[in-house]
Amino acid sequence: MIIHDAISFVVEEVENPALMHPSLEDEFKNKVTRSKTIVHRIKKIGDLKRYLQRFEIIPPPGDQKRALYDRFKVLGLKTYEDLYPEFVRKFAQYIDDVTVIDDFVIGKEYSSWDISIFSKTYDTQSGIYLIGNEPNYQAVFVKATFEEGKYPNKWIESNELLKYYMYSLKGNFNPSYKYNAAIINSVKTNTPIYVFEKQDTRLILKGIFKYESNHFESSDGSRWFLLRKINSLQTNKMLTTREYDVEIEKQVHISRKSTNFERKKRLLDADKTPAKLTVTSTQFLRNSDVIVEVLLRAKGVCEKCRKPAPFIRASDLTPYLEVHHVIPLAIGGEDTVENAKALCPNCHREAHFAAKVHTVVAGILIENGQLLIAQCSNDSNLEKWELPGGKVNENESHENCLRRMLREKFNITVRVQKFFGESVYNNGNEIIRLMTYIVKRAEVNHTVIEHESLQWINPDNINNYEFLSVINHVIKQFEKNQKSKIKNQKSIVNITTK
Repeated sequence: MIIHDAISFVVEEVENPALMHPSLEDEFKNKVTRSKTIVHRIKKIGDLKRYLQRFEIIPPPGDQKRALYDRFKVLGLKTYEDLYPEFVRKFAQYIDDVTVIDDFVIGKEYSSWDISIFSKTYDTQSGIYLIGNEPNYQAVFVKATFEEGKYPNKWIESNELLKYYMYSLKGNFNPSYKYNAAIINSVKTNTPIYVFEKQDTRLILKGIFKYESNHFESSDGSRWFLLRKINSLQTNKMLTTREYDVEIEKQVHISRKSTNFERKKRLLDADKTPAKLTVTSTQFLRNSDVIVEVLLRAKGVCEKCRKPAPFIRASDLTPYLEVHHVIPLAIGGEDTVENAKALCPNCHREAHFAAKVHTVVAGILIENGQLLIAQCSNDSNLEKWELPGGKVNENESHENCLRRMLREKFNITVRVQKFFGESVYNNGNEIIRLMTYIVKRAEVNHTVIEHESLQWINPDNINNYEFLSVINHVIKQFEKNQKSKIKNQKSIVNITTK
């Protein structure tokens, strides 16, 4: 890459000769070493040119900045000032390639060097960086640490509302300091605040935030800001795929909490042509031999659910399965045949996005207007009721499990009919997903079902029984369906009598 050539040019022409010179004092070598560190962290030639531009003009005699220049000249070393015009001529066609604000992608990982080089401070220890010239700053960059120092920052609302301590000098949190004032005035100046969350040595750009308020703690004199995140989908900034998915899921959650009236009203006003966003992703260069070997091993059958591939791939007419890494590459998993499985699209999505749940199935059996319910077998819930059923084994279908459980536990043989509804419950220790189905007994001549833990009840009296929390949603849905049936029957009667 050209940037490597540009870095080598600076290092070989000025920095290495200086560091290798036996007569150059350590104080000057330390300065050169720091400069070499910065140069090696720069990723674009235009940014390197900006860094070297500080040496475009030779400092006047007596200026402290001239000491390094004078010492280099005495020792016959090429100076940064000598190098700068040569660098501009040599890399003239690339010096406009500079980092710009829109290069920063929400959700992407950066380093302190990336931020300090872009801000042109070349100081990785700062917490707040002012981008551009005072007072019309282009942006404010904020590094948020959550465990370090006397005043660790804190998420008031996860990834949404940030408590961020002001810049302080010797314990003085003065709001008029330029860093603090820039954030306070950002609402008036319409200056975006880019928040980077520090995770070890990494900085994750969490999004664009806006100043909301500032606060004072009388006990220690500290002050802090409250910064609230702007919806990333509305910033017109580039996003990572993960950030896009998180924001969409967040909006879906908000929509679910709306009433039907509110949602339908928004739909009437919504633009039918969606806006476009730029979403970026980082991909691993995967070994094609691993992909082929895993697909050949699977022989067209999903290696999780053991079902044939759901369709044929259009490009080569092979069974469509996707190769999934058991230990993800992103956390150090190996790109090997042993660490990969061929999965159908459904199982592949499950592997990436599904919550870890225990699936339970239950049957809704109604005969002669009576609903069959079962008393809980768990010692702590003996006074509560549920619908007859049980836990699903791995790779077992819901229908097979329901038939098996009713036969084994209650000696009832059933035909599983249509799906009725589901309920998801988190009891603090595990997440339970209850799937319910309408069932009919398989025997032609029904016999009375007798079992000490079973009971037939009138659906109208269902509220007289206390059910397990996991089943309450389904019970409410059942009640609603019963009321709807009664209402429809009354309507039919009224129509008939008329």
